[in-house]
Amino acid sequence: MPPAYDLILQRRGQLQTETVQVSDAAAAWRLGRDRYPECIRGVVCRDHSSVDAAEPDSRS
Repeated sequence: MPPAYDLILQRRGQLQTETVQVSDAAAAWRLGRDRYPECIRGVVCRDHSSVDAAEPDSRS
């Protein structure tokens, strides 16, 4: 099962989250931008045990 990520959304001045299961953080960002282009604010990994901590950050 892929790791779980929270999409951080800002709607009407309030922060909300939606949990998605995708392969990695980059896929979570793409999904968030596709679904919520005007309100995506961030992505947070919820399931750290299934993500390789040594994986480089591709957004740098």
